[in-house]
Amino acid sequence: MLTESMALGDLHGDSNRYDWTRLSDELKSNLSRSVASLALCNGDKVLFACSVIAIESQENLTRFLTSATLARAVISDDKGKFHNLKIKVRHEGSEVYEGVLSEYDLDRNFAIVIISTSLDVHVGLFKHRVEILPRGMVLALGRGISGKLIPINVILDNEAPLLKRSEVWEGGPLFTFDGKFVGMHLFLVLRAHFISWGSILDWLKCTSLQKKTKVARFGSRPTCDKLNSHSEVHRPIHRDDMTSGYCEDLESLGYPMPQIDMADDGMILVNTFEETFGDAYREGVWDEFSRSAFSDIDRYVVALASFKGGKRHFTCTGFFIEWNGSTTILTSASLVRSSSDENKTDENLRIEVLLPNKRRIEGLLEHYSLHYNVALVGVTDCRVVRPASIQPYRFGCSASVGRSFISGALMATSGQLVSWSGTLDCMCIVRSSCKITKAGIGGPLVNMPDGKVIGMNFYDKRIGTPFLLWEDIDKILAHFAEKSKAGKVGHDDCDPSRARFWKMDGDDSDRVLQWPVPEPCWLRPDDLVESEDDELGIELPSGRKKRYGYLGGRKVILF
Repeated sequence: MLTESMALGDLHGDSNRYDWTRLSDELKSNLSRSVASLALCNGDKVLFACSVIAIESQENLTRFLTSATLARAVISDDKGKFHNLKIKVRHEGSEVYEGVLSEYDLDRNFAIVIISTSLDVHVGLFKHRVEILPRGMVLALGRGISGKLIPINVILDNEAPLLKRSEVWEGGPLFTFDGKFVGMHLFLVLRAHFISWGSILDWLKCTSLQKKTKVARFGSRPTCDKLNSHSEVHRPIHRDDMTSGYCEDLESLGYPMPQIDMADDGMILVNTFEETFGDAYREGVWDEFSRSAFSDIDRYVVALASFKGGKRHFTCTGFFIEWNGSTTILTSASLVRSSSDENKTDENLRIEVLLPNKRRIEGLLEHYSLHYNVALVGVTDCRVVRPASIQPYRFGCSASVGRSFISGALMATSGQLVSWSGTLDCMCIVRSSCKITKAGIGGPLVNMPDGKVIGMNFYDKRIGTPFLLWEDIDKILAHFAEKSKAGKVGHDDCDPSRARFWKMDGDDSDRVLQWPVPEPCWLRPDDLVESEDDELGIELPSGRKKRYGYLGGRKVILF
């Protein structure tokens, strides 16, 4: 049985429509008045349309809730190519009102739109709600831009099949057939989902703390908070959030739930894919790039996630490159590595790609090497304006770049190439002093100030950032090209006995290399402080300043 603790669920349509006319006139009126249509237009051209749910009506103001897809559509116009953007809201009747995107939360998929008119809407949804989320058929309501109310039956199910996307119902409400509010209908790429009323209510109660923007009026792009202020973008998930609804969707994100018998003590979920690093796009270190460089980086860096059923498996960064006569995405093979056997891929995973314009599309695994932790992911229906430029032999000041899969935020942190060594046993690994999070895995290491790619990043929680140099990546890509000619697309050269696998010249490994990534876990605040007990101390002459490095994963003092 589904319970209220589940924030996200899956939906699929049912061919046996429930007869809308069987509902009482009063119930039909209330349900109808709770829904309006929304269209994002450039002049007379409709760019995006969805439904919205009425949540507040007062003198000269009506407030609506909808999916954050609206906000993503607005943000995607970051070059200002649309000069007459307007939000048009239509309730019952023929009157059309101009709306304003008041606030949004990309992480939790909410947006608020207001109009400066008091409409006769029904806003009592949360007073008439289900106590336990139903399993089975419910009623989804949407309103088309013509003003027509469109009811449809959907089935709540954890293992729902793919559903053809229709914008009409996105952002609209779900009800039981006795009129009790279930949640909000939304789409994530190809699969339909819903957000429960409990998650909605908790978010509405704390929007003053959680909202991501000031009021956004058209003619300029919404101004987002800096990534540097991590508490305002991805605040840590605490144990007491389990009762507030902030993290009701932990399970769908692939994160562990805290043990019931575990004492609270302010416990925090660590090693998540949502932890940010460095500076937000156009802030801080981005000022050190040339103007064309940071614009190009924004165009070629993407975020990827793999899913098994409705549960997220892994998230990382990737970037478009020219390869073998086409454009594809280079990323980490951790995206598809099996959680039960690190020497295999999980063939049941599907891949989603978040493009720079915030559009999400399906990705296809083309090639991978688990030994070197490299993968190529192809996409269709995507025009790549400018793939990454490569400059393999220039070293100096560099920057590691990543993109968040949930928010789409682009981030970077700078550092130098260093002679440190850690515990990864790949002979090709080089390190920089850049400090990233798991979100940066698979992202490019670029030189400064011209932003050309010199390598691809992996992750080490303590010791800077390990990466592969482009000259080694180029050899791996050449091997992939040979496999393509032989028709071995998508296959690694590794058998279960580990006796055979492709290696570069000079690599004397007798087994497939391991690329560990720290698992998400719950920790007490006192356990978050990293110990330096393994420091190799050396007495320095008086007046000499200490400099530190790492040797084999242990901290050392450098002369």
